Amino acid sequence: MEINDVVTAISIKLNETFGDAYEIYTESIEQGFKKPAFFILLLQPEFNQVVGNRYHETLPFDIHYFGPGYMDAYSTANKLMSEMEYIQLLNGDLLRGTKMKGEVIDGVLHFFVNYNFHVYKVTNPLDKMEDLQLNNGLKR
Repeated sequence: MEINDVVTAISIKLNETFGDAYEIYTESIEQGFKKPAFFILLLQPEFNQVVGNRYHETLPFDIHYFGPGYMDAYSTANKLMSEMEYIQLLNGDLLRGTKMKGEVIDGVLHFFVNYNFHVYKVTNPLDKMEDLQLNNGLKR
């Protein structure tokens, strides 16, 4: 699984929830963009080893919502709280959102959500010896 897979799943979920009238940006927001719109921003991903080849990955997102006003931002935050709890990746896997919270700053909703999952890192096996010769005996 890659970060882009999660961003795609978030975009799909936003589109399913709010419809085609909302623009969804994942790269950057251009001057004079059309409202209402969402901007998906990955904050600081974490990748921590748990045991052996098992790792825990945390992807914290800030989903910006640009709407017509504060009341719209509040109702959008409420809808995001319930709808973004589960997102489905293209391969069918579900990811659960944690640590969800919203905050409106200067009329822009910042909806924070973490998507966490475990990763098993596959390593290349070590080359095995093909032949081993052992000479033993007693010295006299």
